[in-house]
Amino acid sequence: MSTSKFESRTITDAFVQLGVPEFPMYLSKGERFMLIEGGTGATVDIVVRQLEELSIDPERIDSVLLTHSHPDHIGGFPRLRKIWPHIKIRASSIAKETLAREDLLKQFLYVDKVVAKIMVEKGELDRVPERLEQYDLGVDEVVGEGDTIDLGAGIEWTVHSIPGHAPCQIALHEKKQDTLVIGDATGFYSPQREVWWPNYFLSLEGYCKSIQKLMSIPAKRIALSHNGVIEPPDGYLQKALRATEKWHLEMMERISRGEEPEAIAQDKAQWVDTFANVMPIQIQKDMCLLMIKRSQKDADKQGLFG
Repeated sequence: MSTSKFESRTITDAFVQLGVPEFPMYLSKGERFMLIEGGTGATVDIVVRQLEELSIDPERIDSVLLTHSHPDHIGGFPRLRKIWPHIKIRASSIAKETLAREDLLKQFLYVDKVVAKIMVEKGELDRVPERLEQYDLGVDEVVGEGDTIDLGAGIEWTVHSIPGHAPCQIALHEKKQDTLVIGDATGFYSPQREVWWPNYFLSLEGYCKSIQKLMSIPAKRIALSHNGVIEPPDGYLQKALRATEKWHLEMMERISRGEEPEAIAQDKAQWVDTFANVMPIQIQKDMCLLMIKRSQKDADKQGLFG
């Protein structure tokens, strides 16, 4: 499998971006090291090669922290756990419960394979990785609101609960260098086109409140679960909230005109596919349809957008 196309990116002396732009993982370096994000199965060989090029001893990496348990964010850690059995998995209590469900495995394997196939079609990989005989999706350590993860050398991450995109979504703030990792709290952002696809799959109200909560955390840079790091933030979170408001109002206006939700979702999925070609368009349509329902549910809520 070709892995030479993608290079690591040193953000600071203690924070490195790994993987591929669409599905990055991050290496936090203190006295001990921690990977943030679970990646996808297709990116593991890339991450391993990047770590070798950085002369990182895997034994120094003691854990992988998951921002949330959606299939495209957990695909890499079962493979890393097989390569490095000492690795521990950290996640929220809800993520632990989700990953323990037997029905999740089928969905996880489907999405992980689909992501790999799209990467092959785009020429980013030579082939789809072989399926493992067994997938261990167990979480070893639960973290929640206010917890800290001390890696030594002054690198300490504080956990913030930010449901809205997913019930298990968490953010992480490292105060020494003011790095904020937010998972998919602001949806899928294309820096090339400066457009957002809001992803309020759990709740529009919770999604907006989570973005507003993140605004109160000082940060010199914001690390996303897709398409890397925003540095400096330059009002990124405020812009994401405005993009969410615009999306929501468009959905409500089109519904009020009598358009069918299925047709709206199909139209929006086709638009999303022009800059977020990481999932089959049918999955994108299903997600857009879900957000129409979330918009309808919270349409009368006050103060959603500040």
